[in-house]
Amino acid sequence: MSNYFKNIDTIKFEGKESDNPLAFKYYDENKVVAGKTLKEHLRFAVAYWHTFNNKGGDPFGAETEIFEWDKKDDP
Repeated sequence: MSNYFKNIDTIKFEGKESDNPLAFKYYDENKVVAGKTLKEHLRFAVAYWHTFNNKGGDPFGAETEIFEWDKKDDP
């Protein structure tokens, strides 16, 4: 995935006061909840197929995502 996001650094936790649009405001991967860090709890929260291959459509509406890797150069 880094080939598609070359100019974007790792998104980090900066707190809710941050005005950085590419920062976590509430999710702190190092916060411990029930004996595990949030990073451990949520490590499978992103499913490749549904997140990076789905175009954002659902039963309630049309597609909302246009990814660079979906663009076609040859009609």
